[in-house]
Amino acid sequence: MKNGRLKVLLGCYACDPGYGSEPGMGWNFVSNIAKHHDVHAIVEKGEFEETLTRYAAEHPEAVQNITFHFVPRTHHDTLRKIWPPSYYWFYRVWHRKAYKLAVELDKKENFDIVHQVTISGFREPGFLWKLGKPFIWGPLGGFTDTPWCLLRCLGISGALHFGIRNILNGIQKRWGLSARAAARHSAAILTSTTKAVEEIRRFWGREAVLMNEVGLETGHQQYSSPPHEAGTPLRICWAGEHIPRKALDLLLHALPLCKEKMELHVLSKGPRMEAWKQLAHKLGLDDVVTFHGFVPRDEAFRIMSSSHVFCITSVREDTSTVVFEAFRYGLPIIALDHCGFSSVINETCGIKIPINSHAQVIADYASHLDYLATHEEERSRLSAGAQERCKQYTWEAKMQALNTLYQEAVSK
Repeated sequence: MKNGRLKVLLGCYACDPGYGSEPGMGWNFVSNIAKHHDVHAIVEKGEFEETLTRYAAEHPEAVQNITFHFVPRTHHDTLRKIWPPSYYWFYRVWHRKAYKLAVELDKKENFDIVHQVTISGFREPGFLWKLGKPFIWGPLGGFTDTPWCLLRCLGISGALHFGIRNILNGIQKRWGLSARAAARHSAAILTSTTKAVEEIRRFWGREAVLMNEVGLETGHQQYSSPPHEAGTPLRICWAGEHIPRKALDLLLHALPLCKEKMELHVLSKGPRMEAWKQLAHKLGLDDVVTFHGFVPRDEAFRIMSSSHVFCITSVREDTSTVVFEAFRYGLPIIALDHCGFSSVINETCGIKIPINSHAQVIADYASHLDYLATHEEERSRLSAGAQERCKQYTWEAKMQALNTLYQEAVSK
């Protein structure tokens, strides 16, 4: 350790500054940790080496404290189409290669901290914990099950997929040997949901630290949502990939139950887009719902900045970046009391819907939308709260917590 800076080895399979999801999460952790420490990151070669090499050449100041080490992953595309979970077989082989490289790197660098960041799922934690150095694991994802009562809104294939996943998840959380070994040797375990904190304590006998996997840059620009005038449509924004687990069906079924005028703007696209368009037509929502598809950034800004409320209907997720984007625009959020949303959204910035039944969830979306459409003072209060809430989820705040964990782990 020199001048308070630690030598940190990051296991970061997915890392790309130009993407969201796992690669974007990996890059955000790598780049922000490097502002405080000297980072060596082990990254998958095939998908990310070219992009990271080009980015480093174009932005040398952004990688001045980062050394990337690339390890290739073998894969079998045909086998994955036949049996998607085979992905994990090849991912485990990659981890073995990464560990072999890590042993050689540690002989040269003598790392102070080892941190496994991505991929965030708990099933395959890798082997970096075997280095015998203080090991940080997470933020872990993948703990969240899909509510059984909402499987019907995912389509036949989606219901089958997530139903089987629920069963396998229960088995792996309780008896997965790799995860239990990594947990036993961790100086700290990070996870993004309160449910996961409870289950890590229950199944692995460890206390976990709540830390979301996504965040906002310090000094991010914020915007105010426009006031809603009584008698005019309440403009709702929904954004996300059009796939079964995003469950836009719930909101579409809720809109016909609303007594007040509504206007829904749907961003992005995906495999479920046509099915959702057909459902909207069947429900008589042609004049209510607009499917924008992928739009330029300026157009997305216009749509979000002119909205009054943001709805999230995901039934399986950790924490989506779209939550903080909505907060930036001062949009109150209505979401299920589930996934990572449970720990981020509170009474100051949004509304969480309990999950008791399919019909109850749909009815609650409708009633809350009607309430916000007729109570502008409350909607405005939540809008201001959304802007304040996102200040607590900046990367600067996250790094303060992570630095404390690092120092505690090193001192022990």
